[in-house]
Amino acid sequence: METPTTDLIASGYQRLGRKTLYLLISEQIAPSILIFIAAIAITVVQALGIFSKIPLLAHWSIFLVLGVWILFVLMVSITLFVTYLNYANFEFFLDADALKIRQGILSKSETAIPYRQIQNVDIEQDLSDRLWGVARLAILTAGHEEAKEGDEDSSEGILPAIDRDLAESLQTELLKRADVEKVLDEK
Repeated sequence: METPTTDLIASGYQRLGRKTLYLLISEQIAPSILIFIAAIAITVVQALGIFSKIPLLAHWSIFLVLGVWILFVLMVSITLFVTYLNYANFEFFLDADALKIRQGILSKSETAIPYRQIQNVDIEQDLSDRLWGVARLAILTAGHEEAKEGDEDSSEGILPAIDRDLAESLQTELLKRADVEKVLDEK
């Protein structure tokens, strides 16, 4: 029976997974909720005729309502488009001698992390990650210091949100290829 890691090795570059896309959308769409609430409030105020009592807004209230709704639709559309582009342009691949990570929309970059340089592979999850069933995989290499709280760039490679089971399989496979023993946290 093939494991998820075996499937990844055989099939080339892989995206992070559908759960990641949904998580990214849910995180990025939050500012649009404020505009949605404002649009509803302005629509209700206009429907109640309150704008007609204000001389300056009496004739322009319908344009204000339409403008806020158009702003909401544009903001959601742009957010969804950019989030999908970020998701679609982040790929990883377990090559014969290195983990390769490609990313970027306008400025593309490819990072190759040789297995011989990998010192540790950490799986990290915050509350939203646990709710979505995803995890963040941080690869620490020789020459990089331990990650400090809030310092996300101290790891050589980061897979931001992948399925928890796949993260565990990748961690095991990367540590095996790096010939590093996995240290279990006993709490």
